[in-house]
Amino acid sequence: MIQTVLGNIEPSKLGKTLAHEHFILDLDWVRKDGYSYIFDVEEVIPEIKQMMAQGIESAFEVSTIDMKRDVNKLKEISLKTGLNIVCSTGYYLSEYHPEWLNKASEEEIAEVYIKELTSGIDGSDIKAGLIAEIASSPKEFVGNEKKILKAAGIASKKTGFAVSTHTGRVNAIETIETLLNEGVNPDKIIIGHQDLIDDHEYHLSLLKYGVNIAFDTCGKTVYMKDEVRALNALKLVEKGYEDHLLLSNDVSRHTYFTSFGKKGYLAVMDSVVPLMREYGIKEEIINKFLIDNPARIVNNPLVKE
Repeated sequence: MIQTVLGNIEPSKLGKTLAHEHFILDLDWVRKDGYSYIFDVEEVIPEIKQMMAQGIESAFEVSTIDMKRDVNKLKEISLKTGLNIVCSTGYYLSEYHPEWLNKASEEEIAEVYIKELTSGIDGSDIKAGLIAEIASSPKEFVGNEKKILKAAGIASKKTGFAVSTHTGRVNAIETIETLLNEGVNPDKIIIGHQDLIDDHEYHLSLLKYGVNIAFDTCGKTVYMKDEVRALNALKLVEKGYEDHLLLSNDVSRHTYFTSFGKKGYLAVMDSVVPLMREYGIKEEIINKFLIDNPARIVNNPLVKE
């Protein structure tokens, strides 16, 4: 079963899924740039409806505890749109961490994750269905980042839930090996933001561990052209890794919305998927990226109806 903010669903009900999105979050409390947030349910709903008109039925909402995640607003969004939302438990980059993590053990942090996965979040009956987005800083693990990663591994091993990460090139192998050392099933690991790295051999070096990677910043062409994302996906398909790739947009501020003239949550289906087709990736393979792989990874056989 897959845990959503409205309850459990069969994997077959997930449908086309974006694997790394934000619908309610606040990064501005750290960045203080005046726009790194999404607060308003009524502002985000029209954006989600546009996305759903493309055929998207579900999303992994990877906002963490310290991103000011609000599961009650996510439930409201799901009720008003019909989108299946898998919400997350976890902590983000070091500068967002609460002070109590400094003295907490990995096991104590894992218990927070486990409670949110098995009992509910913030006094509600809404349960997380994913441990995400567990973050590390670009050049090295900073502060308690290694600790929250090990805690994610402990929680995943105990509960069977998947772990999705915010990972750059430098820390990727260490992230994978840390989770594997904690006993995590490699197929329950999603290494995020890998479309920002244009290096096919590097991608293969990660996938050889049996993990999954996400091309999840689609449409952010200031960092990488969508043509490169699609071509790198093709290279992975040619090497037989179509069962280990996921797609998303990673909309993390409301100024990315179409109401601001940007692509919002539409870039995967409007830009990257058409490019994949143009480059010869077959529809059944694209459906693996969007349907089969997300459903397999977040499905937890330990969860009952």
